[in-house]
Amino acid sequence: MSYTAFISYNTAPEEQVFVYRLQTLAAASDIIVLLPQRNGQRITNETKLRIDKADSVIVFLTSKLSPEVREELAYAEAKSKLIIPIYGKGVRHPAGAKDLHWIFFDPALQTPGEIEQEVLKSLGSAKKQKENREAIVLVGLGLGLLWLISSNK
Repeated sequence: MSYTAFISYNTAPEEQVFVYRLQTLAAASDIIVLLPQRNGQRITNETKLRIDKADSVIVFLTSKLSPEVREELAYAEAKSKLIIPIYGKGVRHPAGAKDLHWIFFDPALQTPGEIEQEVLKSLGSAKKQKENREAIVLVGLGLGLLWLISSNK
């Protein structure tokens, strides 16, 4: 089964380029990347559906966080989605978010390719965990069916 990630990002051109590159790289790893549908400052129903479908949400946390990103992040948190934050210089970790895998990005120290690889590594790890959970469920169902068949004889 494939893995789906939603990316919430600001409208800065450098973030948009990064998002589209990440979307292309993720597709090569059988990871579907969904992007927001925006038509103003409010989160759209289509964007909510995309977040609902996602296994995780990648969010760009910068010092100039847009209202759209804030709203998408709040919605994802309310839906208990796995959040993978990419944060830039000057952004502080929220107090209640210590258990997240924070990815720091400083364009002066790192290339976009390095960050892309780190994000893909995080997504690959989350995808593997999802596959393991699904395998356990399938084994449990199989054992349950075998028990039902054997108990009917």
